[in-house]
Amino acid sequence: MNILKKFMDSGKKESVLCFLPSGEFDLLRGEQSPKSSLECIHNDAALLIWSRGRLQYDLVVRKAIDEAEAGNDVGDNSDFSDDAISILSVQSKKKEEDSIFHLSPKLNIKKTWSKNGEAALTWNNLAGDEPDEKVQFVLSNEIPLKDMDNFLQVLYSCLFEVLNQKPAKLATDNEIKDIELLVNTMTDDGTEELSNKLQNLFVVDDSAEEDDEDDSNDNFVDAKENAVKSKKAKKPFGREQNIPQGKQLCLIEADLHLFDPIQELFILQEQPINVSLIETGKYQYWLSMEGKEIRLGTNVSPNVNPTLDDNKLGFIFNYTFENITLSYMLKFLSVSEYKSFKMEWTSCLWMFLNREPWEKVSEMERQYIVNAESTNLIKDLDEILGFGDDARRESAEDEDTESSEEEEEEKGHKKRSVLISSESFGETPSSKSSSGNKSLTVSYRNNRSYILRGDKIGVFKTVDDDDDSGLEFVSVIKNVSNADGKKIDPKNPMMYMEDRSIILSDDKNLNRLYKLDIERGKVIEEWGTGDKNVVQYGPSKKYDQLTAEQTVLGISDKALFKIDPRINDENKIVQDQSKEYASRNKFSSVGTTEGGYIAVGSEKGDIRLYDRFGIRAKTSIPSLGQPIRHICTSGDGRWLLATCDSSLLLMDLTVKTGKNAGNIGFLKSFPSTENVKTYILKISPEHASYMVTYTKKPIKFSKAYFNAGVGQVEQTIVTSTGPFAISWSLDKILSGSAKPYTVNRYRSDVVEDNFEYGTDKKIIVALKDDVSLSKIKSFKNPSKMVLMPENNINDFYE
Repeated sequence: MNILKKFMDSGKKESVLCFLPSGEFDLLRGEQSPKSSLECIHNDAALLIWSRGRLQYDLVVRKAIDEAEAGNDVGDNSDFSDDAISILSVQSKKKEEDSIFHLSPKLNIKKTWSKNGEAALTWNNLAGDEPDEKVQFVLSNEIPLKDMDNFLQVLYSCLFEVLNQKPAKLATDNEIKDIELLVNTMTDDGTEELSNKLQNLFVVDDSAEEDDEDDSNDNFVDAKENAVKSKKAKKPFGREQNIPQGKQLCLIEADLHLFDPIQELFILQEQPINVSLIETGKYQYWLSMEGKEIRLGTNVSPNVNPTLDDNKLGFIFNYTFENITLSYMLKFLSVSEYKSFKMEWTSCLWMFLNREPWEKVSEMERQYIVNAESTNLIKDLDEILGFGDDARRESAEDEDTESSEEEEEEKGHKKRSVLISSESFGETPSSKSSSGNKSLTVSYRNNRSYILRGDKIGVFKTVDDDDDSGLEFVSVIKNVSNADGKKIDPKNPMMYMEDRSIILSDDKNLNRLYKLDIERGKVIEEWGTGDKNVVQYGPSKKYDQLTAEQTVLGISDKALFKIDPRINDENKIVQDQSKEYASRNKFSSVGTTEGGYIAVGSEKGDIRLYDRFGIRAKTSIPSLGQPIRHICTSGDGRWLLATCDSSLLLMDLTVKTGKNAGNIGFLKSFPSTENVKTYILKISPEHASYMVTYTKKPIKFSKAYFNAGVGQVEQTIVTSTGPFAISWSLDKILSGSAKPYTVNRYRSDVVEDNFEYGTDKKIIVALKDDVSLSKIKSFKNPSKMVLMPENNINDFYE
């Protein structure tokens, strides 16, 4: 609609200037109110601004009227289009169906966001029963956000006329913008102050009093800057407030865009604005964005989900206020300006995360860090073809064929979701463990999965039949205790010895591991590790759990060692197959390949690659800033997948140049002129804005895994954050797809998910109080309706 429309029905007392045709009208009560904090008044209403006389306006909420009512009351009114009749031209049979608010600064009207992430307008209910009562108009999802912005521009113009008693056509751009700035920066308890400041911003032009009343019939138009001279200079209010003091590291111009969740497009907000990075303290940095109309700022942190897009010369990030997360994009005007910002942002983020000066980083490491942060995935054709070998291409073709068949099958069969209650663990609703499920481990040798919950281990099996597939409860191992009968808090389960046993740890005894016999349901061995606290452990080779191999790989915060339970001593560490460093490297995670090559990650974010125990690392991969929480490798050692809090690192460990070309980093080091090719996998800021707004929590990934199977090609990744399970396709990652992931949403947070052994088509998902078997084909391309469904969310639950 053309919301900046001409005053209509100028001869009538009530003339509609503009309107928002559809939304929900709510009453908002204060926290101290004994009544409900939110009460819906009309679930379908329109919001209007109308003129009730010369330079006086009302904000009106009108209940929507159905066509039957409209047909009885509509008269001849040619000023409205047919589809606007029921809202704007029909007088309600009941006068109380209109809620009328005289427009003044005391309303303190603001653009906000509802709890469901919908655009809304809130203002004070001055006639309410309680002093802090407000009302809210939540815009319908069918109405573009730009219509609300246009509505607000008319409202600001009306407010100018109310305060200055002269037509808005005489106002300059800055005078209207100053009103907008003041309205949007005033606190709830500052309405009197707002009114005073608005009055003082302008000098009343007495000549306006002589204008004919018919001026109200003119369109709102922008005045020339020199059309009206103010009698005294005015300084824009609040332009410099709240910008942290510090050293300015860069100042660059860029265009600012905002992601519109209705249209699912980035919409230009202002061009250009000044973008600067400011050092506010030791390893503390601030991103400042300031234009004539918009001023934003945020800490430099991975929590804003930053994404650098080389192809668009863009920087996309999340901005959170009032529990709503938005996605903005800075689009730089030239390649040189983009590269300048990219270097400054990356160095600031790295220093914030590592608490070390950028100058300590070598030039090659700097190139690795800066290039890894961007989304430019352009590759040589040979590299793409190298990745898409015959096995992978055949697998992809098989997947496409199977997906098509499954889609056809789904047309005739409705998929049945399978959820297994925590009552399977022997718990009643009243005794349900408050901590819920803790972790998941999947058997390779049979179709069993094991869920840790308190001091219990639940055993489940996958069931496949012609009609459906799912999980069935098998048994529960209760009261997990050590060899002396004392209860332990089991953690970090690892399948062992042909999947007949599980290795466990306990935070109260960090220098000890426990071997639990599954058939007997009890701990039968304890292994000491001397003075070394075990941070993490895993199989000596990736698929050792399928065999009778007894040795286990372990790490402490500064050592890598092999554990052999056959050693006739309390300390089971093999001394001549250990590597201990003098300083604390803060080792945090470990993974192995099918051939026994070892990858060790640290809290510092760096990764070391070894070809065997007891020697120096062949390759050291620099830190990108975030701690490494988990490591998974491909069977052949080409690919390494590291889980960080807000991103996954997919690394191609193949040496591309020099005398070691064709080898992998476990066996040969990279030349000084080559860095490890690293793909940073993130949720796009646009999608993260939906997720963070819904969960009220930052993105934090669970352990990420490749699909697993002896002789199989790794081609899919699975992880989770909050209630969302997420699957990445390696083919899409390497082909440069902008959104190479799909999503599935659940009723509660996903604790951990992993593939069923031998396939990438099914995953087992451990929720807080349930366990589910899901098919990858049920995952959906991310969108607002998938990530924040508003109607029947059960349509998407697994």
